Amino acid sequence: MTFYKFAVGVVLAVAMVTVLVLSALVFSSRDFQFGVAQISPSTNGLISFSRLADAETQIAALESGSSEPRGQLLEVEQQIAAIDAAAQAAEADANEARAEIVGGIAGVEERASVATAGSSAADMSAQALSQRINSLAALPSLSATDQQNVAALRAQVSQLAQTEETLDQSGADRASLQARQRALSGQVAESNSRIFALQQSVVPDYEHYGRVRSEAQSLAAMSPLGVSAYLAQGHPALLSTILVLLMGALGALLYLFPAYLNRAVPVTMAEIVVRLIFGMCAALAFYVLANAAIAGFSIASSVQQATTSATLNPFTVSLVGIVAGVLSEDIAKWIQDRGRGIFQQGGVAASAPPPVVHEPAPGGGLVNNEAL
Repeated sequence: MTFYKFAVGVVLAVAMVTVLVLSALVFSSRDFQFGVAQISPSTNGLISFSRLADAETQIAALESGSSEPRGQLLEVEQQIAAIDAAAQAAEADANEARAEIVGGIAGVEERASVATAGSSAADMSAQALSQRINSLAALPSLSATDQQNVAALRAQVSQLAQTEETLDQSGADRASLQARQRALSGQVAESNSRIFALQQSVVPDYEHYGRVRSEAQSLAAMSPLGVSAYLAQGHPALLSTILVLLMGALGALLYLFPAYLNRAVPVTMAEIVVRLIFGMCAALAFYVLANAAIAGFSIASSVQQATTSATLNPFTVSLVGIVAGVLSEDIAKWIQDRGRGIFQQGGVAASAPPPVVHEPAPGGGLVNNEAL
């Protein structure tokens, strides 16, 4: 191996590493924008990392300042839930005891041949049941067994009255806790409204703020020297264009490396420079042509679809750039033929074009780039 060929190999390796690093940085930034646009379309994939950091600082301060009311509100809610559970259990026990007492009173009244008014029978409070029991106890015709039953019923009614008093006290305690809950909820709601306003200043659809924040923090944490995070704040159209150019250069290098290893004619420094520039130009031209074709199809089909740079999939953009970089001569020839066909539609050209001479282009190790 000659020194010149070794130097060419070193230049190719340096160029490949440089293009790979730049492509990785730009691709990660563009992929982040694409993901954010999918999560929150109103952002168009653009997030200000400085504004996000300021919002996070202010949100942390607001949450710290409202931590005491939040804790008290949680405690009050737990107390209300405990009171409700205890009240439900006590109400179930009271209803069961009330049904048992009513059945016992009805049995004694039936044996004593005592008629009960409809309003008295309908009232099943402890006070009303106690009055009915006292009325039965005053009857001289009660048997000894019924007198014992009346005494037992009186004890059950006394216990029922205590249960009702407990329920009334639980209701009063619950009302007091609810008043405190409303006061604390007002303080927490004011803090939450300010937090939501800060989140909305970063992400208009603030309900997606948490997920967007996680994505941004992950990108910033893995970004070398903050480069990816810095690039992610650029416009998606610019990043997509840069990504196409870099992928075009990557495609050109994918052509040059096999040519360097396998081709009989050695690769020169000038060929590396020209091929890189030509690959980027072909990639950009094919990218513009592809987007123009999609836009024309949308207009022709009368289906107007809002297509922005943020909605372009970075994988598709990268594929276009790589293919165009590898097949740069073929892409250029194809664009030339399509352009000639467009300008010659509707009639014969005024002057016949000169005959096209197909000359073989220098081929790489991956493809045969003979002009079509």
